[in-house]
Amino acid sequence: MAQPTRPPKNPFNAFARHIYNPLGFSKAYNFLLWFIFAGALFGFSLARMMYLNFNIFCGHSTGGNSAAPGECYYYRNFDFYKTGIYLHLVGILFSSLLAVFQFTPFIRHKAIILHRIGGYAALLLWIVATVGAFMIARRAFGGGLDVQAWIGIVGFGSTISFSISYYNIKRLQMEQHRAWMLRGWFYAGSIITTRFILIASASVISNLQSFYTVWPCAKILFVFNNAATPVLRNYPTCASYINGTNPWQEAVVHANMNSGLPTEAGAALNMSFGMALWVALAMHAVGVEVYLHLTPKEAERLRNVSYQRQLEAGMRNPGSAGLTGDRLGDSESWVPESLGKKSG
Repeated sequence: MAQPTRPPKNPFNAFARHIYNPLGFSKAYNFLLWFIFAGALFGFSLARMMYLNFNIFCGHSTGGNSAAPGECYYYRNFDFYKTGIYLHLVGILFSSLLAVFQFTPFIRHKAIILHRIGGYAALLLWIVATVGAFMIARRAFGGGLDVQAWIGIVGFGSTISFSISYYNIKRLQMEQHRAWMLRGWFYAGSIITTRFILIASASVISNLQSFYTVWPCAKILFVFNNAATPVLRNYPTCASYINGTNPWQEAVVHANMNSGLPTEAGAALNMSFGMALWVALAMHAVGVEVYLHLTPKEAERLRNVSYQRQLEAGMRNPGSAGLTGDRLGDSESWVPESLGKKSG
């Protein structure tokens, strides 16, 4: 249990400490941020565990279809994409759950072996999830270049962040391990914020009534459960596909969540998804830097702990044995508190 350094300001604060101190938090704002962000990741992952049952995530035969309209055409008809989505779901859901526990101070402080094992498992699962994401990038939510670029940036960006974090913890540079691990998961967590932006954007373009996209007729027919009548009524250009004269025929689809047509709802989501991804990523990339700059005392505390452990391990440049600004850049040399000075 974390020990508070100051008496409670009021009865509510005293009550709150009974909640967050056992989890290892000594300050309310740290617990609040953990509760919001880790809680969102935890809830998002748990809510989607049912998708590991493919017939719930994507299956007309059972009445289940939790994917966006049209997505399941590729996942059900092409083994490559089905394998990719399954790898992604298994990897990202379990690695996200592990990440929540990794950011819980009690586990880091009282069960360090579990923290280490959980860290290795989370990284391995993240790699599995990223491989799966790369496999489906060409088809996910329309597979536009904006979506593919985001998957590449976040996939490699988070992986590089985790790799830097791993290197730093092997060098006992704890504040850099914390910073880069936070960056990696904040980038990855932007997919949650994307959902809110996606719904808002799809609603806006539906009301504007002026957005259109192009879908293969095979995908349109799949969305209508292979019923030719509604397809021909709404997309007559697909007649050549249905009669077999043109297997590559495509049709223009209106992006409209309000029409009642699943194809148009899917088109609205597809057109909004790429934009939502990039806006969410920008928000998270800025947000994590703001958080890191607002918590310099925690970074300084961890750096002093790093100094002591690196000194005991006989490392060169204790306090800066990892990837630090004074070692790689032009910042002033860091001096530990034990020498009676503050960092430069």
